[in-house]
Amino acid sequence: MLQSGKHCQNGFSLLELIIVMAIMALGFAFVAPNFARTLDGVRFKSAVREIASGLRQTRGIALSQTKEAVFFVDVEERIYRVDQRGKTHSLPKSLELTLETSESEMTGPNQGNIRFFPDGSSTGGRIILKWGNRKRRVDINWLTGRVTLGDVNEDV
Repeated sequence: MLQSGKHCQNGFSLLELIIVMAIMALGFAFVAPNFARTLDGVRFKSAVREIASGLRQTRGIALSQTKEAVFFVDVEERIYRVDQRGKTHSLPKSLELTLETSESEMTGPNQGNIRFFPDGSSTGGRIILKWGNRKRRVDINWLTGRVTLGDVNEDV
């Protein structure tokens, strides 16, 4: 009940608003670093899947068109290309790539191919992707051309 001469105050005081904003700032300070780390993890997983998908697509081209198809990788420039006429795709600059393929498929000191044949087989190889302390590998079986993803063990 209001007494005469007293005013009803609606809203929040300046002190209450400052306290709420300080609590929100503390919350954001703890969440922001975790969000950035999560975003890096998503980008890394995306790059690994991109490479694997490109390799599978190249194998599919070889099978469907009954001709050899080549997956090209430049580890220094961090680019890859599906088949000779395919579009060149870029990967994040913070990503480190390592290509393991047959010596005959190396087209330069930091460039090489993984070749797929019309019967589904390939020259085989491995692409290792590293982002900070995260490492994954994409293996290409030479006999079947099958592309698989795996973790990198130090003894592998």
